[in-house]
Amino acid sequence: MPSSSRTLLSATSEEWRLAHEDLHIRNATDTKHDVHIEIYDDGECCHTAHYQLLSGQSGCSVNLLRNGCYTVKAVLDGQRESVAAVTVSDEPEQTIFIHIQDNRITIEQGVVPSRP
Repeated sequence: MPSSSRTLLSATSEEWRLAHEDLHIRNATDTKHDVHIEIYDDGECCHTAHYQLLSGQSGCSVNLLRNGCYTVKAVLDGQRESVAAVTVSDEPEQTIFIHIQDNRITIEQGVVPSRP
């Protein structure tokens, strides 16, 4: 006889985070950096954030945005700026990835694994 009970699937916290992460930021330098982020949906600012990342530190935001295409602006230490269009969904390859490396800031789509 079929069971009417449901089986809950377990997921590690990293699997859950990757499935729900909309924004990932990583400081791959040996210096502390300030980053200001603005996210736009059809020209309207829908999210702003300010991060102070220590050397090697990273952070993320989950369930921040609806699925869709966004324009993302990131400013490093009030001087260097990067702007990119990024599609966001529940897929890890459709996550806003902001990377600080070699005194520059880049915005990409999809989280790139960190090097050990």
